[in-house]
Amino acid sequence: MESDKDQENKQNKHQLTPELYDIYAPPVYRKILNIVHKGPIAGKVLEKVFVSAYSDNDTFPLRSPLMSLIDIANEKSSKTMKALTIFNECCSGTSISHENQDKTT
Repeated sequence: MESDKDQENKQNKHQLTPELYDIYAPPVYRKILNIVHKGPIAGKVLEKVFVSAYSDNDTFPLRSPLMSLIDIANEKSSKTMKALTIFNECCSGTSISHENQDKTT
């Protein structure tokens, strides 16, 4: 059975702090940018990566903090690119207007 001190050390070791953001945000952002290729989108994905890491702070990191953040970044970036691809295939060149709707009058 773990002592209170062991549990406290384990929790502190896994604590994601604002200081870690300052350290890890630049390399994580570069990784995201390599996948999505657009700065504004990369910035939004970076936000989602850290929100996800903070909200799952009980299990963060599974490995090193940087590798855990990179794993989350890969997942979020891939999902974002997939969604953008679907959106572009579905909606590119299509305009939505009320005139194109079925007229029942």
